[in-house]
Amino acid sequence: MSGFEIEVRAPFDFAATARFLRFTEHETVDLFEEGKYRRALDCGGRLCLLEVEAVAGRLAARTRLEKGRPTKQLLREAERAVRCLFSPEHDLEPFRQRAARDPLMRALEREHRGLRLARWPSLFEALVISILSQQIATKVAMVLKRRFVERFGKRVKVGGREYIAFPAAATVASLQPDDLRPLGIAASKAASIVGVARAIEFGEVEAEALARQDNETIISRLTSLRGVGRWTADWTLILHFGRTDVYPAGDLVLRAMVEKYYGGGRPLGEKGVRALAEDLWGEWASYAAIYLVAGLRAGRVTVKPNDMLSSNGR
Repeated sequence: MSGFEIEVRAPFDFAATARFLRFTEHETVDLFEEGKYRRALDCGGRLCLLEVEAVAGRLAARTRLEKGRPTKQLLREAERAVRCLFSPEHDLEPFRQRAARDPLMRALEREHRGLRLARWPSLFEALVISILSQQIATKVAMVLKRRFVERFGKRVKVGGREYIAFPAAATVASLQPDDLRPLGIAASKAASIVGVARAIEFGEVEAEALARQDNETIISRLTSLRGVGRWTADWTLILHFGRTDVYPAGDLVLRAMVEKYYGGGRPLGEKGVRALAEDLWGEWASYAAIYLVAGLRAGRVTVKPNDMLSSNGR
């Protein structure tokens, strides 16, 4: 057996979720073509191609290797990755009910209904992408990510096509920060990435142990790592650990949208935006954040002060 199926709570928009992590059309890891999501994945030390599609309210996944058949361990790792990538267990009905009180979020929920928290399957990947994205344009960060993946990622060839996996912490832990500099990665970010890789590889930070902790404990542990601040920790809580109650108020765009649409255009600061988001969306603040991002990409919302869209959905 090379495949498995996972039940998904309705509503579920597979295509929107599969595309969410594709920040550019030059994505090298998270591929979505002809209705199928594909990613090279390191499962229990073996590299495979993971393929996922939506079939009648389920996620149908299969693993393909260059040689041999998948082991039970590989399939367990692949299933864990799929559950992380697509958050199939999340029940969005409470979010819909919460959004119904808020005209703008109600409109966004209706337009993007079924979009889930699309998450990176490893803590290392989530942290690296967040570090690369700090204080630069997303397109630039994704160019750096592509270079990083192409330089240090392992490759698997299936069906005549080569796929590249996101580099493993073990691989990067053996590097020096200067090894990343030719890719255009700043010295401080290179040092942070290597430091994070070593912390994970040497057991100083354990994703499974952290997953059992509350948000504040995770934030405290992650921000003790070099180059990891609250912004990175918040996004990691959402895009790896799948916490639904986090609003990344340190994100300048998300902060500006709350100030614009819910704060009357007044500067509220990070603390004020976090408090307002908690009041507005409570345990669904993470979904509010990604639906605002989806709305921004679709042109429903904007941070431009001269192009105001009112919070009543007009």
